[in-house]
Amino acid sequence: MLDVSQYNGTAPSGVGSSIMPLLDVMLLLLVFFLLTSIFVQPTLEVDLPGAANSDPNLETNDRVTITVSRDGEVFLNQTPIALPDLQDRLTSALAQDPKRPIVVRADQQSAFARFVSVLDAAKGAGATQIMIETRTDIVEEGNGG
Repeated sequence: MLDVSQYNGTAPSGVGSSIMPLLDVMLLLLVFFLLTSIFVQPTLEVDLPGAANSDPNLETNDRVTITVSRDGEVFLNQTPIALPDLQDRLTSALAQDPKRPIVVRADQQSAFARFVSVLDAAKGAGATQIMIETRTDIVEEGNGG
């Protein structure tokens, strides 16, 4: 039986200090996940067409990305933009660095005319490096798949 007559209302020493390392670890994990979530850039989901001979090592940090969604919406670096405004925005983006690469990501179900209009706007803005992003995980036709 527990003798409560000698209990004075304070916790025994050492009980509060055993939870401090756990709180430290939880705080560090919280800071880690907050910081990593800031640096992750969301991408627009598009079903890219496949190409057997594409170069998967075209990662550049200082690039302009134009995305054409399945329903024909155009995005400039994740921001929706009207097609008539695209050339002007690209011109201002290329004014700082004319050799800045432009990567076009178009859903394979999007209208080809929309894709050509995006390429035309990029060329009209003075772009010299235009890349088309594709998937490389396709099965070649005629090889049993």
